[in-house]
Amino acid sequence: MRLSRPTLLGIDYASHARPVVEAWREEAASGSGGAAQDARARLKSLATFEFRVRGHPLGAGDIVARDRWPRDLSRDYGDDIGNLFRFEISGRWRGYYALVGEDRGVRVWVLYLWDHATYDRQSRYARK
Repeated sequence: MRLSRPTLLGIDYASHARPVVEAWREEAASGSGGAAQDARARLKSLATFEFRVRGHPLGAGDIVARDRWPRDLSRDYGDDIGNLFRFEISGRWRGYYALVGEDRGVRVWVLYLWDHATYDRQSRYARK
C-alpha cells in the first residue's frame, strides 16, 4: 500500500532551532577558518535536508521512537506534537522535526539542531 504524499506548506524553524541556524550563517560569513568551513558544511547539510523534505516530508528523516523523544520537548513545545523525526547534519550534529497538519496540508517544523553530545543526553543515549 502506498501512502499519499501530503501537500507541503512550508519549512519553518522553531524557537530553539532558529538561533542555531542564524549563528551558523554568521559563522560561515565570518571568514575562511575552520569554524567557518564547519558552519558552511552544516548549512549545506541543512539545504540538503530541506530539498529532501520538499520531495517527501515523511521520508526525509528517521522516525523517533517515543521513548527516545527529547526530555525537554513538552516543556519547550507543549504536548501537542504527535510525531517526531530526526535527521543528520554534517559534523555529527542532529536535527529534529515534526509534521504539523493544517487545513491545506502539512508544515515542517524544525524543532532542534543539536551537537552530538546534547543529542545523546536529550535522547537518553548517553551513559549515566
